[in-house]
Amino acid sequence: MNANIFAKANQIIKNSTDAYFGVIDENGCPSVSTVTVIKPENIFDVCFSTGLRSNKVNRLQKDNRASICFHAGGDNITLVGTAEILTDQETKNKYWMGWTDHFPGGETDPDYCIIKLTVKRASLWIDSEDAAFTVDKLMTIQSYCGLLCDGCTYKESHGCGGCVETKGNPFHGECPIAKCCVGKGYLHCGECADMPCEQLRQYSYDDAEHGDKPPGARLTICHAWAMRGKSK
Repeated sequence: MNANIFAKANQIIKNSTDAYFGVIDENGCPSVSTVTVIKPENIFDVCFSTGLRSNKVNRLQKDNRASICFHAGGDNITLVGTAEILTDQETKNKYWMGWTDHFPGGETDPDYCIIKLTVKRASLWIDSEDAAFTVDKLMTIQSYCGLLCDGCTYKESHGCGGCVETKGNPFHGECPIAKCCVGKGYLHCGECADMPCEQLRQYSYDDAEHGDKPPGARLTICHAWAMRGKSK
């Protein structure tokens, strides 16, 4: 997988309002319903509201495995993980979207709750390209600039060990971005307050042949690595 398809997936999710949510029913079969997602930022955590007396909640209390699918045009994103039922008032206030038709008591309505899906693995089909990965694998730092070296065609064709493994000297020679990170003691550019610096911007946005498509894709990866680092 490359950084480009991950960035495209994040953009599709950010622009989505509805998705298909699947749980395991009392007969051990998949049960799917349409949900309205709340402020999705990326593929790692997806939230939506429901009632504590709903079938979804009853089923998740018995088996918290779940999945959610986003579909846009010919693109499809399926995320699989585990779901939490959140009822603390801080969370309910944070995600309240004014659903008084469903919850007359507002954000303090005792039936109102939030379901949060923590994603473990993903399957993508975007722009006729497919990718499947676990979040743990994606969160393994593979480069300094955010490129996903495991999906790079140069890894085998040029015998490239990647900039992290080679200490900033991949197959094409010394990488100035890697050298900068190593010099500052950073694991990747996402740890730097200046990201994206002019040099990284040139690599990501301005290189018509080797740059990111969409521009800034590798920065999305760096942000994800930085978020995971802060949560540990």
